[in-house]
Amino acid sequence: MILALIPRLAAVVFSKGYGMHDDHFGPIEQPFIIMQYLTYWTGRTIPHGHSIVYPTLHYVLFNALEAVGIRDPQTKMFVVRFLHAAYSLLVVYYGYRIAEALSDRPTARKAGLVLALFWPLPFLSVRNLIEVVCIPPLMAGMYYAVASRSNLRNAFVAGLWFGLAFVFRYQTLLVTGTVGLVFLFRKEFHHTFWCATGFLLSAFVVQGSADIFAWGYPFASFIEYVRYNFAHGEDYTTGPWYNYLLLVFGTLLPPLSLLLMYGFLKNWKKAAVIVLPVLVFFVLHSYFPNKQERFILPVVPLILVLGVIGLEESIRKSKYWIRHARLLQSFWAAYWVLNLILLVPFSLYYGKQSRVEAMYELYGKPLEGFVLVGGKVGTSQPPLFYTGKYPVSYFEVNSDERLVSLKSELSESKVRITHVVFFGTEQLDDRVGRVSRELGLALKLERRTDPSFLDVVFYRLNPKHNKNEITFVYSALGS
Repeated sequence: MILALIPRLAAVVFSKGYGMHDDHFGPIEQPFIIMQYLTYWTGRTIPHGHSIVYPTLHYVLFNALEAVGIRDPQTKMFVVRFLHAAYSLLVVYYGYRIAEALSDRPTARKAGLVLALFWPLPFLSVRNLIEVVCIPPLMAGMYYAVASRSNLRNAFVAGLWFGLAFVFRYQTLLVTGTVGLVFLFRKEFHHTFWCATGFLLSAFVVQGSADIFAWGYPFASFIEYVRYNFAHGEDYTTGPWYNYLLLVFGTLLPPLSLLLMYGFLKNWKKAAVIVLPVLVFFVLHSYFPNKQERFILPVVPLILVLGVIGLEESIRKSKYWIRHARLLQSFWAAYWVLNLILLVPFSLYYGKQSRVEAMYELYGKPLEGFVLVGGKVGTSQPPLFYTGKYPVSYFEVNSDERLVSLKSELSESKVRITHVVFFGTEQLDDRVGRVSRELGLALKLERRTDPSFLDVVFYRLNPKHNKNEITFVYSALGS
């Protein structure tokens, strides 16, 4: 647990910003906007297809912080990251307990160590992704499901945890349902009943009551979520059926990842209550057209823990690995070298640094309206949370034609432009001059904000989907 805490605390301090759209603009931006502009919430007429519970927790936290005088956006997010890092330690704790219940203490220690220092987890743990936030209750539910064979009460506790995981990520219902089917197949009917009772109790108390308050009837957001995904499943990132298989293979770091994936499947009878639900979750996500990488994250820690258990037991019974102990040691050595090489930069990764710092530059300043001027890959949605102000008008300019039309639009709307943010260094002076002339603004450079190292790497690998460019923040005065 101490080893797990070290990279997570590093991520709390250094891993600012956000990794992707969904770990900021839903759970952070929405509660911030509602605090400043209640109509944003009261104006909704149909159920929102995501749980409001997680954003509501941030809404309560932000109000509490402001009540004690903490208003700075970066300070608020430091608190958010710290709370998430502490919460994520439950993943390591229950991963260890699962391994101990299914194997022995030495294997549990190894599984716990691997999980504590698994390279993507510290970075992901301080993000606001519901696919990651659901992992601690999912791991806890799995532990109590395993422990229910010795104590029926644990089946009820497992259901309570599974219900909480469902509140954060609706797709975990696939895991819970398959756990119930495994209980039924083993003729553990009382286990099925108590697990279902625990699940329904926690899901209704938390999610059901929240939806009654928000939309007038229980599980309204879940119903809307299912409806939307069946109607728009092919509107987003798609890929081949083996997309997640390759993702897990790479994330667990080859060549050891092959052995860990084999180890996960090896003890499927003994650990059926975990292996089968994970496989169902994995297969159905592989079948569904929308294949964003983050969707498979909830079960990756379980694959890792079961992989270590199965591999360790296989080694003890295998004459081959007894004869080739050095080969196995080299696999583990390669794993730890690669893992640590990735662990350090990812734990320190400031996601979307240039965008965040550009908006943070506007915090505390007389901000009224601003213009975003795109470079060769265009503009990006600004994280207004870091300005500390809402509502605020902003306009995106990605062509000369749009710049011309914006001039007349501003004259009609009477919005006063106080700042202009330029993306990219290409022909910067020309773009600054054109904006200054067309909009009649005297521009003064206030700050240049650069992307972080990994932002630069991701931009070069895929500039279309990773618009991590240098930004330039100018203050604007009417000429």
